[in-house]
Amino acid sequence: MLGNPSAVASALAGKNGVQPVSKAKSERLVNLLIMMLSARGFVSKHRIRSTIEGYRHQSDGAFERMFERDKEELRTAGVPIVTGSNDPDLDVEDGYRIERSDFELPPTSFTPEELAVLGAAASVWQDSVAAQQTTDALETLRAAGADPDPGRLMTLRPRIPAEPGFDTVREALLARREIRFEYKGQPRRVQPWRLSQRRGRWYVVGYDLVREAPRNFKLSRITSVVQAVGIANSYTVPADARIAEHVQFDRDDEAATAVVALRDGFGGELRRSAQPTSCGVSIPVGFSAWQVKYSRPDILVGDICQLGADAICLSPPELREAVVQQLSDVAQRWEA
Repeated sequence: MLGNPSAVASALAGKNGVQPVSKAKSERLVNLLIMMLSARGFVSKHRIRSTIEGYRHQSDGAFERMFERDKEELRTAGVPIVTGSNDPDLDVEDGYRIERSDFELPPTSFTPEELAVLGAAASVWQDSVAAQQTTDALETLRAAGADPDPGRLMTLRPRIPAEPGFDTVREALLARREIRFEYKGQPRRVQPWRLSQRRGRWYVVGYDLVREAPRNFKLSRITSVVQAVGIANSYTVPADARIAEHVQFDRDDEAATAVVALRDGFGGELRRSAQPTSCGVSIPVGFSAWQVKYSRPDILVGDICQLGADAICLSPPELREAVVQQLSDVAQRWEA
Protein backbone atom coordinates (compact mmCIF):
# COMPACT_ATOMS: atom_id res chain seq x y z
CA MET A 1 0.00 0.00 0.00
CA LEU A 2 1.07 3.57 -0.66
CA GLY A 3 2.82 4.99 2.39
CA ASN A 4 2.59 8.36 4.09
CA PRO A 5 -0.25 9.74 1.91
CA SER A 6 -1.37 12.25 4.53
CA ALA A 7 2.13 13.75 4.74
CA VAL A 8 2.19 14.34 0.98
CA ALA A 9 -1.35 15.73 1.00
CA SER A 10 -0.54 18.01 3.95
CA ALA A 11 2.53 19.37 2.19
CA LEU A 12 0.58 20.13 -0.98
CA ALA A 13 -2.21 21.75 1.05
CA GLY A 14 0.21 23.98 2.94
CA LYS A 15 0.07 22.25 6.35
CA ASN A 16 2.87 21.41 8.75
CA GLY A 17 4.75 24.62 8.05
CA VAL A 18 4.88 24.12 4.27
CA GLN A 19 3.66 26.99 2.13
CA PRO A 20 0.46 26.20 0.18
CA VAL A 21 0.92 25.59 -3.54
CA SER A 22 -1.21 26.55 -6.53
CA LYS A 23 -3.57 24.10 -8.22
CA ALA A 24 -1.29 23.86 -11.28
CA LYS A 25 1.74 23.13 -9.12
CA SER A 26 -0.17 20.58 -7.05
CA GLU A 27 -1.19 18.74 -10.22
CA ARG A 28 2.38 18.80 -11.48
CA LEU A 29 3.77 17.41 -8.22
CA VAL A 30 1.15 14.66 -8.06
CA ASN A 31 1.80 13.71 -11.68
CA LEU A 32 5.55 13.59 -11.01
CA LEU A 33 4.96 11.44 -7.92
CA ILE A 34 2.73 8.98 -9.79
CA MET A 35 5.09 8.77 -12.76
CA MET A 36 8.14 7.92 -10.66
CA LEU A 37 6.21 5.58 -8.37
CA SER A 38 4.64 3.55 -11.18
CA ALA A 39 7.78 3.25 -13.33
CA ARG A 40 9.49 -0.17 -13.54
CA GLY A 41 12.89 1.44 -13.94
CA PHE A 42 14.49 4.88 -13.78
CA VAL A 43 12.61 7.62 -15.62
CA SER A 44 14.79 9.96 -17.63
CA LYS A 45 14.57 13.70 -17.18
CA HIS A 46 13.75 14.02 -20.90
CA ARG A 47 10.78 11.68 -20.56
CA ILE A 48 9.54 13.53 -17.46
CA ARG A 49 9.75 16.85 -19.27
CA SER A 50 7.94 15.61 -22.38
CA THR A 51 5.21 13.77 -20.46
CA ILE A 52 4.14 16.11 -17.65
CA GLU A 53 2.10 19.06 -18.87
CA GLY A 54 3.56 21.56 -16.43
CA TYR A 55 7.09 21.03 -17.75
CA ARG A 56 6.41 20.58 -21.46
CA HIS A 57 6.41 24.20 -22.61
CA GLN A 58 9.10 25.58 -20.30
CA SER A 59 12.48 26.83 -21.53
CA ASP A 60 15.53 24.73 -20.64
CA GLY A 61 16.52 26.97 -17.73
CA ALA A 62 12.98 27.33 -16.37
CA PHE A 63 12.42 23.57 -16.54
CA GLU A 64 15.66 22.81 -14.68
CA ARG A 65 14.81 25.22 -11.86
CA MET A 66 11.20 24.03 -11.63
CA PHE A 67 12.17 20.35 -11.65
CA GLU A 68 14.78 20.79 -8.91
CA ARG A 69 12.30 22.65 -6.71
CA ASP A 70 9.63 20.00 -7.25
CA LYS A 71 11.99 17.16 -6.32
CA GLU A 72 13.00 18.99 -3.18
CA GLU A 73 9.38 19.59 -2.15
CA LEU A 74 8.51 15.91 -2.60
CA ARG A 75 11.55 14.86 -0.58
CA THR A 76 10.57 17.32 2.16
CA ALA A 77 7.14 15.64 2.22
CA GLY A 78 8.82 12.29 2.83
CA VAL A 79 9.01 10.90 -0.71
CA PRO A 80 12.26 8.88 -1.20
CA ILE A 81 13.37 9.90 -4.70
CA VAL A 82 16.54 8.12 -5.88
CA THR A 83 18.68 8.65 -8.96
CA GLY A 84 20.27 6.05 -11.20
CA SER A 85 20.49 4.58 -14.68
CA ASN A 86 18.76 1.69 -16.41
CA ASP A 87 22.05 0.84 -18.13
CA PRO A 88 24.48 -0.74 -15.63
CA ASP A 89 27.39 0.00 -17.95
CA LEU A 90 26.88 3.76 -17.73
CA ASP A 91 28.31 5.83 -14.90
CA VAL A 92 25.86 8.68 -15.53
CA GLU A 93 22.81 8.73 -13.29
CA ASP A 94 20.26 10.17 -15.67
CA GLY A 95 17.00 8.82 -14.26
CA TYR A 96 14.71 9.04 -11.26
CA ARG A 97 12.41 6.66 -9.42
CA ILE A 98 10.76 6.07 -6.05
CA GLU A 99 11.69 2.94 -4.15
CA ARG A 100 8.33 1.43 -3.27
CA SER A 101 9.84 -0.58 -0.41
CA ASP A 102 10.87 2.70 1.28
CA PHE A 103 7.55 4.38 0.60
CA GLU A 104 5.08 1.62 1.41
CA LEU A 105 3.66 1.09 4.88
CA PRO A 106 4.52 -2.23 6.53
CA PRO A 107 1.73 -4.79 7.02
CA THR A 108 -0.48 -3.60 9.85
CA SER A 109 -3.15 -5.50 11.75
CA PHE A 110 -5.40 -4.76 14.70
CA THR A 111 -7.54 -6.87 16.98
CA PRO A 112 -11.35 -6.42 16.75
CA GLU A 113 -11.23 -4.56 20.06
CA GLU A 114 -8.53 -2.18 18.79
CA LEU A 115 -10.50 -1.50 15.60
CA ALA A 116 -13.58 -0.74 17.70
CA VAL A 117 -11.61 1.80 19.74
CA LEU A 118 -10.21 3.40 16.57
CA GLY A 119 -13.68 3.65 15.09
CA ALA A 120 -15.08 5.24 18.23
CA ALA A 121 -12.19 7.71 18.45
CA ALA A 122 -12.73 8.74 14.84
CA SER A 123 -16.35 9.56 15.68
CA VAL A 124 -15.63 11.79 18.67
CA TRP A 125 -15.05 15.03 16.80
CA GLN A 126 -17.98 15.41 14.41
CA ASP A 127 -18.59 19.13 13.91
CA SER A 128 -15.19 20.83 14.07
CA VAL A 129 -11.89 21.32 12.29
CA ALA A 130 -10.59 18.17 13.97
CA ALA A 131 -13.01 16.09 11.91
CA GLN A 132 -10.68 16.40 8.90
CA GLN A 133 -7.75 15.24 10.98
CA THR A 134 -9.57 12.07 12.03
CA THR A 135 -10.53 11.48 8.39
CA ASP A 136 -6.87 11.71 7.38
CA ALA A 137 -5.94 9.29 10.15
CA LEU A 138 -8.53 6.76 8.99
CA GLU A 139 -7.27 6.99 5.40
CA THR A 140 -3.74 6.25 6.58
CA LEU A 141 -4.94 3.24 8.61
CA ARG A 142 -6.88 1.86 5.65
CA ALA A 143 -3.82 2.31 3.45
CA ALA A 144 -2.01 0.07 5.93
CA GLY A 145 -4.66 -2.63 5.62
CA ALA A 146 -6.75 -1.83 8.70
CA ASP A 147 -10.47 -1.18 8.45
CA PRO A 148 -11.86 0.69 11.47
CA ASP A 149 -15.58 1.15 10.96
CA PRO A 150 -16.96 4.15 12.87
CA GLY A 151 -20.33 3.68 11.16
CA ARG A 152 -21.13 0.62 13.27
CA LEU A 153 -20.56 2.72 16.38
CA MET A 154 -22.49 5.77 15.21
CA THR A 155 -25.34 5.42 17.69
CA LEU A 156 -23.19 4.75 20.73
CA ARG A 157 -20.24 6.95 19.94
CA PRO A 158 -18.97 9.44 22.50
CA ARG A 159 -19.39 13.05 21.51
CA ILE A 160 -17.39 16.19 22.05
CA PRO A 161 -19.71 18.69 20.38
CA ALA A 162 -18.32 21.87 18.93
CA GLU A 163 -20.12 24.95 20.20
CA PRO A 164 -20.51 28.26 18.34
CA GLY A 165 -17.10 29.77 17.69
CA PHE A 166 -15.17 26.64 18.70
CA ASP A 167 -13.33 26.23 15.39
CA THR A 168 -12.30 29.88 15.22
CA VAL A 169 -11.14 29.94 18.85
CA ARG A 170 -9.15 26.73 18.40
CA GLU A 171 -7.42 27.93 15.24
CA ALA A 172 -6.66 31.32 16.78
CA LEU A 173 -5.25 29.69 19.91
CA LEU A 174 -2.93 27.48 17.85
CA ALA A 175 -1.82 30.46 15.75
CA ARG A 176 -1.57 32.83 18.75
CA ARG A 177 -4.00 35.32 17.22
CA GLU A 178 -6.42 37.69 18.97
CA ILE A 179 -10.14 36.89 18.88
CA ARG A 180 -13.04 39.33 19.04
CA PHE A 181 -16.64 38.59 20.03
CA GLU A 182 -19.55 39.76 22.13
CA TYR A 183 -20.06 38.09 25.49
CA LYS A 184 -23.42 38.62 27.14
CA GLY A 185 -23.83 41.58 24.80
CA GLN A 186 -20.46 43.19 25.64
CA PRO A 187 -17.59 43.47 23.11
CA ARG A 188 -14.44 41.54 24.06
CA ARG A 189 -10.92 41.30 22.64
CA VAL A 190 -9.08 38.25 23.93
CA GLN A 191 -5.73 36.56 23.50
CA PRO A 192 -6.76 32.88 23.96
CA TRP A 193 -4.56 30.70 26.19
CA ARG A 194 -6.42 27.42 26.64
CA LEU A 195 -9.62 25.57 25.71
CA SER A 196 -11.15 23.35 28.40
CA GLN A 197 -14.21 21.13 28.54
CA ARG A 198 -16.44 20.18 31.46
CA ARG A 199 -19.76 18.34 31.39
CA GLY A 200 -19.98 18.72 27.62
CA ARG A 201 -19.40 22.48 27.63
CA TRP A 202 -16.37 24.36 26.30
CA TYR A 203 -14.56 27.26 27.99
CA VAL A 204 -11.72 29.47 26.78
CA VAL A 205 -9.40 31.28 29.16
CA GLY A 206 -7.18 34.10 27.97
CA TYR A 207 -6.11 37.69 28.43
CA ASP A 208 -8.99 40.14 28.01
CA LEU A 209 -7.55 43.22 26.31
CA VAL A 210 -10.67 45.25 27.15
CA ARG A 211 -10.62 44.43 30.87
CA GLU A 212 -6.81 44.25 30.91
CA ALA A 213 -6.88 41.03 32.95
CA PRO A 214 -7.15 37.26 32.49
CA ARG A 215 -10.73 36.11 32.00
CA ASN A 216 -12.64 32.86 31.49
CA PHE A 217 -15.45 32.58 28.90
CA LYS A 218 -18.09 29.90 28.32
CA LEU A 219 -18.46 29.48 24.56
CA SER A 220 -22.22 28.92 24.72
CA ARG A 221 -22.60 32.42 26.19
CA ILE A 222 -20.87 34.14 23.27
CA THR A 223 -23.55 36.23 21.54
CA SER A 224 -21.83 37.01 18.22
CA VAL A 225 -19.65 35.48 15.55
CA VAL A 226 -16.09 34.93 16.78
CA GLN A 227 -13.46 36.60 14.61
CA ALA A 228 -9.70 35.99 14.59
CA VAL A 229 -7.77 39.20 13.89
CA GLY A 230 -4.19 40.35 13.60
CA ILE A 231 -1.02 38.46 12.77
CA ALA A 232 0.04 35.06 14.06
CA ASN A 233 2.36 34.68 17.06
CA SER A 234 1.37 38.11 18.36
CA TYR A 235 1.50 37.13 22.05
CA THR A 236 3.04 34.61 24.43
CA VAL A 237 1.00 32.08 26.40
CA PRO A 238 1.92 32.00 30.11
CA ALA A 239 2.91 28.90 32.04
CA ASP A 240 0.27 26.22 32.71
CA ALA A 241 0.22 26.97 36.43
CA ARG A 242 -0.79 30.59 35.82
CA ILE A 243 -3.46 29.58 33.30
CA ALA A 244 -4.92 27.05 35.74
CA GLU A 245 -5.52 29.85 38.27
CA HIS A 246 -8.06 31.43 35.94
CA VAL A 247 -9.91 28.35 34.60
CA GLN A 248 -13.44 28.38 36.00
CA PHE A 249 -16.44 26.17 35.30
CA ASP A 250 -20.13 26.47 36.10
CA ARG A 251 -20.98 25.54 39.65
CA ASP A 252 -22.46 22.10 40.15
CA ASP A 253 -25.67 23.59 41.52
CA GLU A 254 -26.40 24.86 37.99
CA ALA A 255 -26.65 21.26 36.75
CA ALA A 256 -29.56 18.82 36.82
CA THR A 257 -29.39 15.65 38.89
CA ALA A 258 -29.82 12.03 37.81
CA VAL A 259 -29.77 8.77 39.76
CA VAL A 260 -27.89 5.87 38.20
CA ALA A 261 -27.40 2.34 39.53
CA LEU A 262 -23.85 1.12 38.91
CA ARG A 263 -22.55 -2.41 39.22
CA ASP A 264 -20.07 -2.68 42.08
CA GLY A 265 -16.53 -2.19 40.84
CA PHE A 266 -17.64 -0.61 37.56
CA GLY A 267 -18.54 2.88 36.41
CA GLY A 268 -15.11 4.44 35.93
CA GLU A 269 -15.29 8.18 35.32
CA LEU A 270 -19.05 8.30 35.91
CA ARG A 271 -18.63 6.87 39.42
CA ARG A 272 -15.77 9.28 40.22
CA SER A 273 -18.00 12.28 39.50
CA ALA A 274 -21.00 10.92 41.45
CA GLN A 275 -22.11 10.62 45.07
CA PRO A 276 -23.72 7.59 46.80
CA THR A 277 -27.44 8.00 47.33
CA SER A 278 -30.65 6.10 48.15
CA CYS A 279 -33.08 5.55 45.32
CA GLY A 280 -36.26 4.19 46.93
CA VAL A 281 -36.68 1.49 44.27
CA SER A 282 -35.47 -2.08 43.97
CA ILE A 283 -32.18 -2.51 42.12
CA PRO A 284 -30.32 -5.72 41.17
CA VAL A 285 -27.99 -7.39 43.66
CA GLY A 286 -24.44 -6.15 43.20
CA PHE A 287 -25.54 -2.64 42.22
CA SER A 288 -25.63 0.59 44.23
CA ALA A 289 -27.34 3.93 43.52
CA TRP A 290 -25.36 7.07 42.68
CA GLN A 291 -26.36 10.69 42.25
CA VAL A 292 -24.89 12.32 39.13
CA LYS A 293 -24.99 16.03 38.31
CA TYR A 294 -25.09 16.96 34.62
CA SER A 295 -25.75 19.92 32.35
CA ARG A 296 -25.95 18.08 29.02
CA PRO A 297 -28.44 15.18 28.89
CA ASP A 298 -27.00 13.85 25.61
CA ILE A 299 -23.53 13.56 27.16
CA LEU A 300 -24.80 11.65 30.20
CA VAL A 301 -26.93 9.37 28.02
CA GLY A 302 -23.81 8.43 26.05
CA ASP A 303 -21.81 7.84 29.24
CA ILE A 304 -24.49 5.52 30.65
CA CYS A 305 -24.95 3.61 27.39
CA GLN A 306 -21.22 2.98 27.06
CA LEU A 307 -21.30 1.10 30.37
CA GLY A 308 -23.82 -1.36 28.92
CA ALA A 309 -25.15 -3.83 31.48
CA ASP A 310 -23.08 -2.22 34.25
CA ALA A 311 -25.32 0.88 34.52
CA ILE A 312 -29.07 1.43 34.92
CA CYS A 313 -30.59 4.91 34.63
CA LEU A 314 -33.25 5.28 37.34
CA SER A 315 -34.27 8.94 37.10
CA PRO A 316 -35.34 11.40 35.86
CA PRO A 317 -37.88 9.62 33.60
CA GLU A 318 -36.99 11.60 30.45
CA LEU A 319 -33.31 10.70 30.82
CA ARG A 320 -34.18 7.03 31.40
CA GLU A 321 -36.31 7.04 28.23
CA ALA A 322 -33.44 8.55 26.23
CA VAL A 323 -31.07 5.82 27.47
CA VAL A 324 -33.55 3.07 26.60
CA GLN A 325 -34.07 4.57 23.13
CA GLN A 326 -30.36 4.80 22.40
CA LEU A 327 -29.71 1.23 23.55
CA SER A 328 -32.63 0.03 21.43
CA ASP A 329 -31.15 1.81 18.41
CA VAL A 330 -27.82 0.10 19.06
CA ALA A 331 -29.47 -3.32 19.29
CA GLN A 332 -31.28 -2.76 15.99
CA ARG A 333 -28.09 -1.58 14.27
CA TRP A 334 -26.17 -4.71 15.28
CA GLU A 335 -29.03 -6.96 14.20
CA ALA A 336 -28.88 -5.49 10.70
